[in-house]
Order: sequence, then structure tokens, then C-alpha cells
Amino acid sequence: MATTWRAVLEGGSAAPRRARHEITEHLNGELGSERTEDAVLLVGELVTNSVLHAATGAAHEIVLELIIGLDDVRIVVTDGGSPTVPMIQPLDPTRPGGRGLFLVDTLSDRWGMTREGTRETRVWFEMGRRHMSRFDRV
Repeated sequence: MATTWRAVLEGGSAAPRRARHEITEHLNGELGSERTEDAVLLVGELVTNSVLHAATGAAHEIVLELIIGLDDVRIVVTDGGSPTVPMIQPLDPTRPGGRGLFLVDTLSDRWGMTREGTRETRVWFEMGRRHMSRFDRV
């Protein structure tokens, strides 16, 4: 049986910090300390992407979901959509930003996204509860 927690965050520049705080509070050590830090980093990246690329100003909302299953933890960030499709960007050391989905791809066990046209984007990632260190996978 899975435990599900959901929050609706006000969009805007404070949203990533609030999302990191909420996930830290509700993970309750389910991933171990290092994997929890990774999950918190990835949530901040996804919510930052929502603030930068979707219709998520202070009047808009970002939905944050945490599903703690027997084997995995899944975190879902849903926003108001965007005309652009989220994708991993080529790394360019001369350009700030553009590393969020690269980090999600690197640090999570699985991730994906669904879109409802330009009205909604839902990006999720999963981390296995049995993997206590990202270095075990290298």
C-alpha cells in the first residue's frame, strides 16, 4: 500500500524553496539521508523549471505529489504547461542553467513526463528505497 501526500504551491520565486521544504518534511527518512538530499535537489530543479517555463506566476499553482510505495518513492510536479516541451539540454559550461532534467536523469532511477497540450505538464521521477547511495550505481 502506498502513502500519498499532495500540496498545492503558489507559483513564483518562493515555490522551489517551499517545495524543497515540503519534500524534506514528508519523506520522513524513507530514502536515507543521501538519497533524500538528491530527491530534494531534484524537486527544486523541477519546480524551478515550472516557475521559469510554465504559467506559474504568483497567481498560478504548482501541484507537488509524493507517493511512498513499498519499493519506490515517486515525486510528481504538475504545472500550468508551456509551449515548449521539457527535454534534457546539451551541457554548455558557458551558459547558466539548463541542467535540471540532466540531474533528474542522472540521480533518479526513472523519470518521465506527460503533457496536456500547452495546458498542463506533469514531470515525475522515482527513486528506489533499496538504493541507499547513488555511488552504488556507478
